[in-house]
Amino acid sequence: MVGPTSFGYQVAGFGGGTAVSLGSLELIDTQSVSSAVCDFTSLGDYDIHFLTFFDIEVTTQTEFGYRLSDDGGTSFETGYAFANQRGNASGTFDERKSTGQNSARILGDLTTASTSRGSGYVYFYSLGDSAKYSFSTSHATFMQGTTYTMEFGSQAYATASTINGIRFGEGTGVTALTTGTFSLYGIKES
Repeated sequence: MVGPTSFGYQVAGFGGGTAVSLGSLELIDTQSVSSAVCDFTSLGDYDIHFLTFFDIEVTTQTEFGYRLSDDGGTSFETGYAFANQRGNASGTFDERKSTGQNSARILGDLTTASTSRGSGYVYFYSLGDSAKYSFSTSHATFMQGTTYTMEFGSQAYATASTINGIRFGEGTGVTALTTGTFSLYGIKES
């Protein structure tokens, strides 16, 4: 390893060759919100996007997720499939899955208790490619009342479309976000 270059890394070539960039994170936007949803409608031209969310709170007990748009945020799509594995501090695990929900689930059963806050990240794949489905993988950690919970998951929007908007704060038909900080990055290829 030669060292970091704007959140990316370079690898020295073999036999005295030149360094090759493996990609880097480029910040698209950071939003601190105090409303029902958080929208990103300028995604840039990237094959892979990376989003972090921090310290989210909700107004009602709900699943927390996202919806995608192919018209710049004028409307948001439905019909997501997801499969999530959730673990609790008690040592219990369960699986949540759906094939036709209005939003793609990132974490579930976040409550309104003062200790119930969530943080995590999501990778998005092929959002801007009109010939491919849009997929994501996620990891979240949160307090469900007084119970520590974590969730790993994968989500899919199985319609080939050019996605140019993402809305966070959607969950089981409810827009319930009250606070949170969201940072969206594009992963630049070498």
